[in-house]
Amino acid sequence: MSTSFAPLARTVAEGLGHFSLPILVVPHPVGEREPAAVRRKGENIAAECARVLTESPAQLEREFREKQYPLPQAVMPR
Repeated sequence: MSTSFAPLARTVAEGLGHFSLPILVVPHPVGEREPAAVRRKGENIAAECARVLTESPAQLEREFREKQYPLPQAVMPR
């Protein structure tokens, strides 16, 4: 998920009782034009997805329970 939507995802997850739901964030800009940059981001997030899918629930609980997802400056009102 992009950094702009991560705070909303956290709020919805907590509202549903999932206080430590792993939320994986793709760094901005998502719309890279350079194929190598897109590939790197894809490889990094794929590796992170594999890690989260194979990590112990206890470790994920420790890692994600208090994780913060601040809004990026680009979406903050000026």
